[in-house]
Amino acid sequence: MLARPGAGCYNRPMIQSLSVGPIGANTYIVDQTDGPLLVFDPGAEANRILPLILTAIKRGHQDSVLLVCTHGHLDHTGGLPELTASLRDHGIKHQICVHADDVAYFGAESVRTNQRLFDSIQASAFFDRLQAVIPAPDLLLQHDSLLPGTDVRVLHTPGHSPGSCCFLIEHGRTLISGDTLFKGGRGRTDSFDASEDSLLRSIRERLCNLPESTRVLPGHGGETTIGKERRHYL
Repeated sequence: MLARPGAGCYNRPMIQSLSVGPIGANTYIVDQTDGPLLVFDPGAEANRILPLILTAIKRGHQDSVLLVCTHGHLDHTGGLPELTASLRDHGIKHQICVHADDVAYFGAESVRTNQRLFDSIQASAFFDRLQAVIPAPDLLLQHDSLLPGTDVRVLHTPGHSPGSCCFLIEHGRTLISGDTLFKGGRGRTDSFDASEDSLLRSIRERLCNLPESTRVLPGHGGETTIGKERRHYL
């Protein structure tokens, strides 16, 4: 079930959601019965994300965190420097996970790549406000693999960025879709490394074949279902 902070307790796995940063990127915290705690797209405001992580770990007795990025854009990764430092201070093991095709958005190349991205979409002011060196990833994801210690399946869905991915959670009943698929829309493809053709192919071939009832939790905005969105693409 999806809960916003303070909304109460649900049967696990519980998914908490908060909107972070100046353009409202969605961060999702998935508290599993077993395995690591999952934090998807910690894009900003690590000071708001960290208490939810600490509470979830205390409640579930998890001893590690996977920081999973649906793609490398700064609005989805900008909270990583502060968050990883805080996790280290608390002695919490963690790994940053992203698809190999978006690795240029991390590590030594991260500032240059993100600047090129936001310049290409005429959003330099956003980059100037939030620029940061994003830590290098610990784990490079591949299509149709599982996140370690989980049954969460990786779907490589390039188009919005070369390494964009979606993630099937809750035994395939819910899709975390990043900026691939939104409620009533899809990710933009006007940046230097995006492709409209690739994005449409990703949606048609890897998302539209999911059950219509599959819940979609996107990188921005409210949730939807595959059934509601597939009619726009088939």
